[in-house]
Order: sequence, then structure tokens, then C-alpha cells
Amino acid sequence: MWANYLAKSIQLELIEKILASITLSMGRDGIYSYFKTGSPRSRWSERACSAVIYYHPVQLNLAALYLRSNGPTYLKALPLIEVKKKIFDFVADSFWVVEAVLDETEVNRPFDSLISHEKKVELAAELSRSPLFRPPNEFSYFPLGTIKVEQALLLEGFFFSSSAAEDAFQLKDNPRRAKLNPKNFPPVLDEKPSTWHPISWLGVFSPDYRSALKARSAILAAVALTQPHYCRYMFSLRTVYGGRCTISERGITYSVINERPHTPPCAYDINLSEDDLGWLALLAEKFNSSAGAVRRELKALEYFYRAWALTPEERFPVLCMAIDAIFGDPENATQSVVDGVRATLGGEIDEGRLRKILKLRASVIHGGAPDVYDSSKYPKYFSRYGFDPIEDLELIVAECIKARIFGGALHEHPDPNEEAIKKARDTGRLPPETNRLSILGPVR
Repeated sequence: MWANYLAKSIQLELIEKILASITLSMGRDGIYSYFKTGSPRSRWSERACSAVIYYHPVQLNLAALYLRSNGPTYLKALPLIEVKKKIFDFVADSFWVVEAVLDETEVNRPFDSLISHEKKVELAAELSRSPLFRPPNEFSYFPLGTIKVEQALLLEGFFFSSSAAEDAFQLKDNPRRAKLNPKNFPPVLDEKPSTWHPISWLGVFSPDYRSALKARSAILAAVALTQPHYCRYMFSLRTVYGGRCTISERGITYSVINERPHTPPCAYDINLSEDDLGWLALLAEKFNSSAGAVRRELKALEYFYRAWALTPEERFPVLCMAIDAIFGDPENATQSVVDGVRATLGGEIDEGRLRKILKLRASVIHGGAPDVYDSSKYPKYFSRYGFDPIEDLELIVAECIKARIFGGALHEHPDPNEEAIKKARDTGRLPPETNRLSILGPVR
């Protein structure tokens, strides 16, 4: 039964593509590869036989693209060159299955025409058991300076924890936990003291730190959505930082230099509590899904995260990409977004106003204006509605994500200035009601 499954599997298809990229001769474009081969899972020093083969770029790239698209999800976060390196490692580790091919005299023929179907199935079995398809999870930790967590929030695949917690890294059974100090970044005890002192950590379990970074982006985008709109984009001069610490079978590694901050310098700390566990659990479920619609939702969150720290004019085109990720249809882009937004937020949304935002989007995205403020459509919109179209788009994208991706389970946190605003209104220092009318209604 196992052999029958492998005969029709992604693994066997991939083996065919990998073997089609290899010959015993350089030819016109062969890439030299030398390695030692030996018994299954033997150490490098125990491998006695040397192998020299050549990879051909076009076929190799096709194999790597197939693997990236159809293999485990974490591979989608890796650049193509890293996927090709994983193919090289697999071939070197599993070459013992087909090492008899080294005696072939038809050196110009690709391996897929020299190796029997039975051997290909055996290679497919090795592939299905290899770290490529069954990778061990690493633990990547991201230091946060703007998010407060009173009690650890543990989800499937990720967690938030206070840096002051006794077990901030959730490594109860890991012998390396004694080497970590969560109050500093880098958190490694034997390093020089750091001036970076995170208030919390986001931990992500993933086979590769780059896929952990993509998960971080989606998670923090959702965290940003818990903030009232004007707080979300209100920044201060506080110091924020990036970097990561990764714990794996190979040891502890960290990256500090030239890393982008994980959050913008938010004017107000974001407080996460057990009240947020519901929507966090929904997000955790989506990371385990391979459904196309769910992957588009995660992409929308990544775009929203990318736009978070940008200035308004830079934010606008990225938010356009976010809404396209949710609703876009290449065959009918504008109509699909109009229909999607109105179906999600309600038919009372002013369709004409929405279409004017999308025309401004087309002007910016398709080369009409590199800066949204340069578009002739921008002042016309502002004059017609008395409201900034960039802010309108921010509100639309945020509400669509909350409704479409989280089903209304993600609610904004209380406004940190609610009492101060009420007092200012009561004393006449602010108007009693706002006269700012967005496409979704009155806003502060």
C-alpha cells in the first residue's frame, strides 16, 4: 500500500523532476557537485564512496519551484536558492539508494532515464522521511517593546509571554533554558550586557526562522487591529527594535544588526490578555490550513503588517494590496473588491465613494502617481467628502479583515484616552461630537 501511495505522490513527482536535472557530465551548463555517499544515515566521516554529479539550472529550478509550491508550507517562506540547497542536501544524504548509477557510461543522459521506477519509489520513501518533508521545529523568539502581556498566552504554534515571567521562553524541558535571560536582548547569558530590554516576547514554533518571520507578521498585524484606529497609527519617538533568537538542535543563534523593528514606535502600549485568546486561537488554526482562501487571508495580514509602520502616502498602495489579497480577482479586480467589501461590511456602504477610492488606487498602483498626494483624484475626493481617502482605505481594510478573517471575534481594545476626551468635551475644549464622517460613519 505504501509503495502504491508513493507511486502517485508529490514526493515521486518531485524525485522525477530532481533526477531530470542531474547528469554525470557537465555539458553546456552543468553545476558541479561533489559529496560523499554511504550507508543510510551514516556520518560524513563514515562515508567511503565519493560522487561527482552535475545539476542543470533550468530543470533544477523547475524542481525547486515544484517543491516550494507543493511541499510543506514552511518552504513558501524560503527564497528559491535556499530550497535548492535543501535539494542538494537531500540528494547527498540519499544518494546511496542510486549510487550504482555512477557506473553508467551514458553520462549525458539525465538520471530520470537511467534509474528504475523501483529505485525512484525508494527515493520517494526516503524523501517522505527526510527533514525536508518532516522538519524538526525550531523556536524563534522576537523581542517586543510595545506589547504588554500580564499572563502568558499559549496557542498552538506560538505564544506571547512577559519578559519578567519565570519561564518567558516556555522551555520547561529544554536544557538550554538555563543559558537565556529573557529580560535582555540578546537573551544569551554569556554575551555582553545589552541595553535592549524587551517587555514581552513573541515565540513562534516553525521549521525555519524565515517562516517564523512570516507568522510573526500575520500575528502582529492582528494585534495592531486591536487598537482604535487613531492609536494604531499614532507613533512616538520611543526606541523600538527588531532581531530574533532561535533555538534548535544546532544550538542558539540570534540576529541583531540591521533588523527592522517588529512594531512601530506606538504612542501607547498594546495590552494583551486572556480576553484576546479567542481570536488568537482562530489565527492559530489558520496557520495549519493549506486552503487557498486561508492562505490569501494570511497574505492580507502580512500586507497589513507591512503597511503598519509606513507613512500615510506609503501605506496607501500596500493597503491596496491587502484588500486585493482578500477580494481581488485578476479578471475583474475593481468589481470583485466592490462586491467583497459591500458583502462583508453591508450594502449601505456608499458604492460611488468606494469606487472613487479604488480609482485612486488604480492611479497609484498603475503608474499614474508615484505619491498618492500627486494624483488629481486625491484633492477631488477630499473636496467631495471632506475626508482623507487614505484614512478611508485604512478603515475599510481593517474592518474587512476583522469581519472576513476573524468573523467578528477580534474587537478593538478600549480607547486609552476615553476619560481624557470626555473631560475635554465636558469642559468645552473639544466639540461635543465629531464632525468627521468616514465612509463607515463618524470617527474620532
